[in-house]
Amino acid sequence: MGALLSCIATGLGFCFCSACSSLLGACCGNDKPSTVPPSVTSGRKRSVFLLVIALALALAFQYGVAPWLVDNQDLTGAISKNWLDGCKQYATEELRESCAGNQGVYRVSFAAVIFYCLAAIAVLCKPTFNREVWPAKYVLFFFICVATIFITNEPLFSDVFLNIGRVGAVGFICLQQLIIIDVAYSWNDNWVQRGDAAESEEMG
Repeated sequence: MGALLSCIATGLGFCFCSACSSLLGACCGNDKPSTVPPSVTSGRKRSVFLLVIALALALAFQYGVAPWLVDNQDLTGAISKNWLDGCKQYATEELRESCAGNQGVYRVSFAAVIFYCLAAIAVLCKPTFNREVWPAKYVLFFFICVATIFITNEPLFSDVFLNIGRVGAVGFICLQQLIIIDVAYSWNDNWVQRGDAAESEEMG
């Protein structure tokens, strides 16, 4: 009986470890050699995974780091001063904490913008770079996020990046509308072609 349980545990452990390594390889590894030209979907899964990391960090900065910095200004010193720069005009502690939390979100989104701009430049130089060295890219993004902690809110985040983000968001929404319309037309054309092909097969 013990041997049977040991066999089952070993098999389950092997399956679990294989699945985990496969998932990590899909998120971090390189699935094709650099001699193969990149496809349209090259690096898409890893980019989405990085956006999920950015979302998690933004929530952590807003609801974890910022309130802790506001509550422990004596311990954190200059870092709290940087995060509260431009927030001291608010009357209550809650509003100042909310302002600092918003600045935390701006920091992560600024880090994402810097990262993707650097990635775009790298892809222009080497097209296969979008599917290579993703573990190093994740580490680079993390270091950019850490570096933004030490930057003051004004003028970079409160004045400059906030307004660039507003304009960019409007442009992004317009672009997304065009993409959705294009996908709908492409989907419709595909279904019409398949319907015509099915009809012609039925009629012989």
